[in-house]
Amino acid sequence: MTDMTKPAFQPAPRPRPRTSPEEAQQLAASTSDLGFSRTSSAPEAGPTEAPTPEPISTKAQAPKSPIAPVKGSALKFEVPDEVWTALRQEALNRRVTVKYLVLEALAAKGYNVDLSAVPEDGRRIR
Repeated sequence: MTDMTKPAFQPAPRPRPRTSPEEAQQLAASTSDLGFSRTSSAPEAGPTEAPTPEPISTKAQAPKSPIAPVKGSALKFEVPDEVWTALRQEALNRRVTVKYLVLEALAAKGYNVDLSAVPEDGRRIR
């Protein structure tokens, strides 16, 4: 038998802070103008005023671009495979999306659909 002076497993060393409190304060002071309000150490307790929340606007915001599509509700339904194949083929032939074909058909039936807000070929506007 061999005499072991060291145990096989030793406890893990305690983690040490990478920055000193002085370095943390210096970093907070030098980055305060950048808008980072959270520091890596606990803030000092002091009298602070609670920020007043901004009022939430009830008006609908206009899209950023006049061509940007307006978000609406999603519609999911199943169609027979023959209809789906026919829609995909028609969309391929006309170089539009199936979504555009469905919305175009709804507009032809008299529903109020703004086809100019829907991109025909499915490309996202950036």
